[in-house]
Amino acid sequence: MMKKSLISVFLVIIVGCAFAQQRPVMSTYMFNGLALNPAYAGSLNILSASFIHRKQWINVDGAPTSNILAVHSSFYGNQIGLGLQASKDVIGVHSESAVYLSGAYKVKTGAGILAMGLSGGFDNRRSDFSQLNVLNEDDELLTGTPTRFTPNFGTGIYFANPKMYAGISVPYILENSLYQVQADGTTSEAKESRYYYATGGIILDINQNIKFSPSALFRYQEQSRVGWDLNATIIFDGIAYAGVSYRSGDAIVFLTQLILNENFRIGYAYDATVNALNNNSRGTHEILLNYRVKLRNYRKDPQCPVYF
Repeated sequence: MMKKSLISVFLVIIVGCAFAQQRPVMSTYMFNGLALNPAYAGSLNILSASFIHRKQWINVDGAPTSNILAVHSSFYGNQIGLGLQASKDVIGVHSESAVYLSGAYKVKTGAGILAMGLSGGFDNRRSDFSQLNVLNEDDELLTGTPTRFTPNFGTGIYFANPKMYAGISVPYILENSLYQVQADGTTSEAKESRYYYATGGIILDINQNIKFSPSALFRYQEQSRVGWDLNATIIFDGIAYAGVSYRSGDAIVFLTQLILNENFRIGYAYDATVNALNNNSRGTHEILLNYRVKLRNYRKDPQCPVYF
C-alpha cells in the first residue's frame, strides 16, 4: 500500500480529527430524509430504498467518501413507519461503519401527518495508521489499528402533506468517547458531539406543468457554529427536477433528479467548492439511486407527501 508523504500525513491527521466530530452532509438531503430524521420513516406510505454514493473533494488525497443505504416503509394503515440505514464513510486512514434502525408513529391531522420517531444503532470506527509514513514511530497517537464500537440513539418529529414538510431532530444524542491516549503526562481525548437538524420545504405551483420547491436545512453541532443549506428546485411535469443550493462557507451545489418510471428514479449533485480548498479540489460528486414500490396492502393516503 502506498505510503503518504509528510504533507499528506499532516492533512490526513487534521481530516481525521474532523472525522471524529463531523457527520457527512448530503447534498440530496431533500430526497432522503431518513438520513437526518428517524420520524421520516414510512412518510411516503410505500417501500422506498435509496443508495447514495458521495465522493468529496476530487483530487485531494485522503478526502471523504461516503456510501449510504436507506430503506423504509409504512405499516398498519400508514400509522407506523420502520426504517433501516447502513453507511460507511472513509476519510484518509479512518473508516466508520454504522447501522441504525428507525421507527415512527404517525398521527393524521386535518393539515397533514405528524410523525414522532426514534432511532438506535451503532458506529464502528477503525484507523489504520500503518498506511502512514510517520517520522516518530513511537508516537502513541499514530500507531496500530485502533477500533472503537459506540452505540447511539436519536429522536425527531416530522410533519408533511402534499405541499410542504418540516422536521426537527437530534439523531445522535450520546456524546461517546472516541479515543483517549495518555502520553508524556498529558491525556488526549476525542468525543462525539450532539447534532441538531431542522429541515423544511414547500411546493409552489408556477403553472399546470411547472412547480417551484424551495427548501432549507439547518444543522448545529455542539461547540461549533450553525451550518445551513438553502435550495431552490424547479420540477417539470412531476418528472424532472433541477435545482441549486448554497451551503454556508462550503459550496454551491447543482443537483438534478429524474423519475424514470413509477419505481425508479436517479439523482445527481455536483458541489462546486467555494472555500480555500477550491484551489486543490475539483468539487464533489454525489449520486442517488431510489427504488419505490407499493406493498400488497397499500392504501392511498391523500395526506402523504408526493415530492419529498
